[in-house]
Amino acid sequence: MPTARTITVKETIDLLDGQFADVAKGVAEGSYAFWLGSGISRERVIGLDGVLSKLIEFLRSHATTDPDCRFIKTFDRIIELAEPTPDERATIDLSKPATDWPCLKNIVSRLWGKYSEVLSQDVDNEKRDYLLWDALDFPNTFANQQADAEHLAIAILALEGAVSEIATPNWDGLLEGALVELGHPLTSFQITVEGADLRGPPAATKLYKFHGCALRAIEQENEYRKLLIARADQIIGWMDNATFTIVRDQLSALIQRTRTLMIGLSAQDANIQRLFGKAGAIKGWNWDASPPPIMFAADQLTSGQTTVLSVAYGDDYEGNRQQISASSLIRAYGKQLLLALVLSVTTQKLEMLAGDASAPNLSEAGRDGIAAGLRHLRDSAANAADGDRLAAIKRFAQALSRAKFQLQNGENPVDAVQYFPLDRRPSHQMKGDIALAVTGQREAANALGLIGLIAQTGDWAIGLDDPADPASGALRITSSVANARVFFAANDDNIASLIECGAFAEDDADAVLLCSKRVTARQQRNPSANYRTGVSGPRYIAFGPMLHQTADLDSLLSDFRAEVAI
Repeated sequence: MPTARTITVKETIDLLDGQFADVAKGVAEGSYAFWLGSGISRERVIGLDGVLSKLIEFLRSHATTDPDCRFIKTFDRIIELAEPTPDERATIDLSKPATDWPCLKNIVSRLWGKYSEVLSQDVDNEKRDYLLWDALDFPNTFANQQADAEHLAIAILALEGAVSEIATPNWDGLLEGALVELGHPLTSFQITVEGADLRGPPAATKLYKFHGCALRAIEQENEYRKLLIARADQIIGWMDNATFTIVRDQLSALIQRTRTLMIGLSAQDANIQRLFGKAGAIKGWNWDASPPPIMFAADQLTSGQTTVLSVAYGDDYEGNRQQISASSLIRAYGKQLLLALVLSVTTQKLEMLAGDASAPNLSEAGRDGIAAGLRHLRDSAANAADGDRLAAIKRFAQALSRAKFQLQNGENPVDAVQYFPLDRRPSHQMKGDIALAVTGQREAANALGLIGLIAQTGDWAIGLDDPADPASGALRITSSVANARVFFAANDDNIASLIECGAFAEDDADAVLLCSKRVTARQQRNPSANYRTGVSGPRYIAFGPMLHQTADLDSLLSDFRAEVAI
């Protein structure tokens, strides 16, 4: 069995299709709140690993030979927290940068679960938050946030309506950075540190940063610096601090009314455990409910996570420990799970759209076949995602957005593209919505399913063109004899717009236009080209009428192949 670290995105998809199918459906329907910890930022400089390394290096670089050096005293106390072996201690050389120490990785790893104790250490004659604000150079360390794959995936899920509430003790601005990178304003998140932050206009997603917000602390130091929670005494005191009463009440209610998915969060902090204990005290959730009320993405449950399960389920926990632990653990870390969830949620939405399209003669088995084609495309994307997962999520976001811009706006944007969600609502709210009929998405989803079915046979290969090329299609399909750029358009007017913006020309023989409605006859700009080359120009396919008139899936596939003609 793969571990949480070695599991692939496709293997994670398999888990979401199998053992945790109810969790995947629950996420698509917006049934889970995400609780996010520093584990989702471990590969960024401002992740907890980077914070601890930077802190150790600061103290080392400020140390002197004075036996009463205040920095050495603090340094020694922090190193003791890591309980180094004699061999590790022998490799600590204060004359060299900490990054040169062979033991640094081990020390940081052990301190990772004790970060609040580390930041509780005082430096003589300095403020209590000196290590956090000055030693870590907080304003510069946390000012420029470069999102990783996890943060982009979470932002996509938020924009798709799959996650409407997020709780995190992380200070960093990586989620905000991801939102901006995807071309959306920060107002898409209602960032909440204390109660007053909830009194503004609502947003698509509430982001509870209950240990403080770095960006707010930097921009509004007088108001938000004091709200940064880092030291052990602050974490313990948070539960009774009047400043956070409203946020505590909101988080307690969140645990009671919304399922929990913890990613990268060890749940070691006492205030988190007490919040879940309050929910357990009123017998809020049955542990065997479907989907599971509390889920963890981890290799194995930490002591903090086990405590959360114990206090949340109360008396039911003791007699059902093994079953509760097994049903609550997805063995996949954040990158794999979140990429898999993005692919799962968008595919479930496409299946919902495809199922609502007008195709009166298409049987349930035929509809299932088209859904299988969509899942084949999903799995192909998952198989391609493990080499560079950050590049993979960016490529996915760009490809989906490009197809949506073509389909609904008649545009073909280049390079950075604002993420264009399939729908801002969770999947179940899309079903039967009459407003979606004019978008062309239902027909486009069916066409994608057919493309996936043909690709599954090996007759077609599916790829993406250079996103910097303004003449790129949404997809490129290749057979043994030819290839074609595939464009989607909701209606005939959008086809004209794609021509006008230079996405393709009326004498481009490799262009296939899949229109969700009827297509009017077109005359090439240079009709004589047919006589010189024998090429007839783009194939304009009125896919909506084809879908409506088809007798069955086999007939639909045959007609579709004939129209694409490669």
